[in-house]
Amino acid sequence: MTETKVYTMEECKKHNTIDDCWLVMFDKVYNVTSFMDDHPGGSEIMLDVTGRDSTEDFEDVVHSSTARKQLEEFYIGDLHEDDKAKLKSSGGAFATASSGAAKPSGGQSPIMTMIKALLPFLIIALAFYYNKSKSA
Repeated sequence: MTETKVYTMEECKKHNTIDDCWLVMFDKVYNVTSFMDDHPGGSEIMLDVTGRDSTEDFEDVVHSSTARKQLEEFYIGDLHEDDKAKLKSSGGAFATASSGAAKPSGGQSPIMTMIKALLPFLIIALAFYYNKSKSA
């Protein structure tokens, strides 16, 4: 049986580029480098959540069961027990000054906030345009 690899949050923080991107979610570590170009939301969204627990970001966006299954293929190991304890004691907000990017309170990236704010309007506009062109 293969032994599960364990990574610290500090180690995960080093993998924060488009050519080397790891995400921490659900107390597990995922190497999503090969998926950066294929992510429907773009690579920038994933880069914005590196170096911290991105479980909440993943859950905030409605991911399909297919996307959740696909995540399994990027699994490379578990988060170190000490870091899991820090996440639990801090309520999941593990971002530190050394993680690179400043995050608003709650740990949500500005891009995700903007997408969430604009998405309903985009859907309404598309539905209106579709109905208008259908009736013409």
